[in-house]
Amino acid sequence: MERYEDTVVAGEAPTVATGGRATGAGRLTADAIAGVPAQSSGRGAAELLAARLAAADQQTADELFTAAFGLYGARHLGGALPDGPRAGAELSWWHGPTVHHPAGLRPREGGRRSGALARRGAPEGGGRRGRHRKPEHSPGSTPQEIAVERRTAARLLAAQPLVAADGPHGAGFPLIARHAGWLTERFATVLGYPLTVGARHARLHKAPLPGRALPPVGDTAWTPGSYAALVRALAAVAEQRPAALDVPGVRQQLVEWQVLTADGVPDPELAQALAPLAVPTPAEPALAVRRRLAETPVVLLDELTPEQRSWLQGRLEPEAELFAEFLGLEAEIRAEGVALLDPADELTDLALPGTGTVAQAALLLAARLVEELRPLSGEAAPPAVLIPDALIDGALGDVTDEYGLRSGWRRDYLADLTAFRRDALDLLHRMQLIAPAGRAWLLRAPAARYAPEAELPQPPGSGRHSRPLVAG
Repeated sequence: MERYEDTVVAGEAPTVATGGRATGAGRLTADAIAGVPAQSSGRGAAELLAARLAAADQQTADELFTAAFGLYGARHLGGALPDGPRAGAELSWWHGPTVHHPAGLRPREGGRRSGALARRGAPEGGGRRGRHRKPEHSPGSTPQEIAVERRTAARLLAAQPLVAADGPHGAGFPLIARHAGWLTERFATVLGYPLTVGARHARLHKAPLPGRALPPVGDTAWTPGSYAALVRALAAVAEQRPAALDVPGVRQQLVEWQVLTADGVPDPELAQALAPLAVPTPAEPALAVRRRLAETPVVLLDELTPEQRSWLQGRLEPEAELFAEFLGLEAEIRAEGVALLDPADELTDLALPGTGTVAQAALLLAARLVEELRPLSGEAAPPAVLIPDALIDGALGDVTDEYGLRSGWRRDYLADLTAFRRDALDLLHRMQLIAPAGRAWLLRAPAARYAPEAELPQPPGSGRHSRPLVAG
């Protein structure tokens, strides 16, 4: 699971892609590698892709690399409701039941309550509250045991699209190899993803997904130039020719992928397994919607095309059963859309709720925003509402006063609320609880699943940092 506080990037709020449509980067990547067999003329494809990466801006380079390689993990919200996440298909997230986590933070005396408290005591960052379980050594014999093995293998591939037999997730490779035929058929049928299983590796080729990037290696974030160097290095190893590995992060990334050993010995098989493959964008609504359900925290109906929306609304229960059997995910169905939740809180590259300063503050901030902006019972419940900018500053100041020092939050954040705000909002955006609207932000309905249930309307401006909201 990605350590969030090592990966945030400052800057303007990114745009949101909706409707499951292919991005420009996805089409560009398909053009760059189409018709060029990786084994015979991979150098030409690699050079073309590397050149386009090097010439791109940062956001386009992120999307271009993700579209070409699909090396991103699934991302899902944590914290299943105690009464079962599938209840309440006609109920809005704004007025539905909420998740209450153990009170792991210590508020300042007299501070306001919050129902979104994350645990303490784990390493700084997004936090890992579960690990992919190691399979049993003996093959399953009963139908139930076989189903568990297949689901375990599918979950590992959804989280780690490249699994090497000798790599960090190698304990799960025998399960993948044992059920390769079933996994290949299911990923192709359910998601339209090709799966390749070799003698020492398994490679799931995911489709382009906006908003994802290759996680930094150590303290080194990926730039357009380093992406280009990584593509050229992969092609060089695959063709067993010398590779330039002096660009920061490239060698370490190849070692993490097992393309190079720690001693620098290349593995052409794994390098070829990582060759770009253009996964086509589906024309039919089923694959487009299922990909979003499988890979993203929330799917809101108003962000789908009319065809996709109609398809999903007509298949809510069958799709919930499909993903429960395939990936062990539980569907939380609400009037605004669907969120697939992992009861183990492990099938995600970012954790929310999670430990660490940013994760704790972000969820507390979301709870305060919901307290102020939740539509009253009986009112229209829109999928998102505009957040007054002053409310963000006031709410963050309040939670920082109440929880910061006593809960051991990072002092650099406590001293720089501008950076704190940027990174907390970035995490909420990545987890799709807020969305950009120009230079402002929208609070999305699923954020209310973590907020305290408001028995009475909450008066605005109850914290000392809060500013009165101006009508109109």
